Amino acid sequence: MDLTYEEQAELHKLVKYYDKLQAFMKTHKKLSYVEFDYAVVHDLTLFTIDSDFNFDSLEQDINKIVKTIPAIKQIFAKPFIHLKDQNVILPTESVRIINNNTIQHISSHSELWSDIQDGEIKPVKLLTRTYEDNYGIYENLFFCKTIDDILSFTRSNLRILKELIYTNQTIEINLLERVNHLNYFLALGKLHTGYSRNFDSYYGESIECLNKLQYILNTIVPRLKRPVYKQNKVKPKYLKAHKSNILAMHKDYHQVYKLSKYFSLHQIGNEKELEEVDVKELQKNYFHFCMLLAIFSIGHFNFTCDSEKQISFSKLSMSFQFKEWNLKLTTKKIAELQTLQLNIEKDKKYRIIIIPTLDKNSEEILKKVQEKENAEEYIIFSPYEEIKNTTEISMTSIESFRRIQQILLRGMLYADNKREDCPFCSHKLVLNTEKQEVSRTVYECSSCRTVLEVAHCPEQNKTYLYTQIAGLNKVRIEGDPWLVKRKQEAQMYFRNITQINEDMEILCPYCNKVH
Repeated sequence: MDLTYEEQAELHKLVKYYDKLQAFMKTHKKLSYVEFDYAVVHDLTLFTIDSDFNFDSLEQDINKIVKTIPAIKQIFAKPFIHLKDQNVILPTESVRIINNNTIQHISSHSELWSDIQDGEIKPVKLLTRTYEDNYGIYENLFFCKTIDDILSFTRSNLRILKELIYTNQTIEINLLERVNHLNYFLALGKLHTGYSRNFDSYYGESIECLNKLQYILNTIVPRLKRPVYKQNKVKPKYLKAHKSNILAMHKDYHQVYKLSKYFSLHQIGNEKELEEVDVKELQKNYFHFCMLLAIFSIGHFNFTCDSEKQISFSKLSMSFQFKEWNLKLTTKKIAELQTLQLNIEKDKKYRIIIIPTLDKNSEEILKKVQEKENAEEYIIFSPYEEIKNTTEISMTSIESFRRIQQILLRGMLYADNKREDCPFCSHKLVLNTEKQEVSRTVYECSSCRTVLEVAHCPEQNKTYLYTQIAGLNKVRIEGDPWLVKRKQEAQMYFRNITQINEDMEILCPYCNKVH
């Protein structure tokens, strides 16, 4: 697999987290649910942070980059270039430079004449000299390589810091709320054992580092369209640093050279340090993580199972019950892809196929599974936050188990025709006749304030369900897109079973519009 350096670095990050499951899976091929629950607290890590994260070192590295930013901006604006000149034959109307060579050339090449009258030649084409800016000098290639290292370093640490800050805020804020699931605090406490670092003392430093990293990214990314970077996208993979005259004498290029040497000494952006990753093994580990997290999420969302029955992780088949709902969680290989299958049954059957994958080509993956197997819903789990049409399930995101419970809630509601029991808290759902309309039926739970609405999509002529919380004060969130998405999810407490827009309005799952 031909991967860029950034993609390789990303895979190495994933290996660091998901390889931890190998030892557990080898020594625990079968467990009862009671033993599994005990393992989550003591041996099995389903949520973690970077245990080697060093704030002092990070702050020092960031300050080195920030100090070099003025020089980087200046090089982007006025880089060193070589003028590349060559003789070319162009149509007469395109020629701007004429010299003695032009006259000599046209006089001896009659095939370039259109006519000759009274001793005057009318040429069709002329020899001319063109000059082109050449940005591909060694110093600019070196500069672009350093920019790539800075971007890789910045994006990698941004993600870690965002997760750290958001997790800290989640644990602090959500404990005060009273609209979470009954087992939410229990689940959070068990997962929090992986959050072993005393992060409170680093909270201020992490905010400051996050702001500086965002400043670096905001400064560099808009300038990547400049010719000095755009025309040097193709460059040697391993570019050795040698102190040329420009790197030694020019103040801006010298600053970049010193930063690169610092990177090299501190192994930041050092490509030679990366070894090839066994992607198949990593994919297997990620699948196991999603499987174990699914068991954990179901077991902390009202459902119960035979706690003494042995669970076989090699060929999973688990049955859960809650009131009149029956749920079966199984594993199945479809089109060479390992999948999880949720079969939920009450008044009717509702089948969900989950595809945990590291492959970023989500559309192709989805198409393969859809061609082989029928289901009411197909969902792709991915550890990457930026992949469209996927659900982010990651060991570094403490909200991952709630995203699975959100899927579970949707399946329970679609498998239920009677609308008598609240799937969220087990109390009664009551038809609200005051809010009922011709195209909309509304049910409410007085205990947990869940509102279930049966609505109609006029564009697709289909019925769909959506949920919200009665009396919830929804606020539009602005700012960093990553944090906006996280806070939108948290603001709805993962009680919505459909997507929401920037104004916190419910979107129709068929036409993606507000009705």
